[in-house]
Amino acid sequence: MWPIIFTLLAIVALGISINKIIKTKETTNTDLKSSVPAICFLLISVVNLAGYWLNFLGVFTMALTVALLISGAYFTRYMQTANRENEFKEE
Repeated sequence: MWPIIFTLLAIVALGISINKIIKTKETTNTDLKSSVPAICFLLISVVNLAGYWLNFLGVFTMALTVALLISGAYFTRYMQTANRENEFKEE
């Protein structure tokens, strides 16, 4: 029962995230590098759910999870953040 619920939640979250990424790309001039962390972190859940469903948990799934985690963490440096320098100067 729980795997079915988690799979449905992952699919819904994937659809919402892809929709947000597409809307962000339309409104701003950002490149693909800024959306890689979100894609990697969602792929981690997809890989682990697929491994669970197909009884394929093991070294390959863990290696792919670690690789996606490292690449998602690496590309967080390209994410757009608010300019916080002005906030600190005002105080």
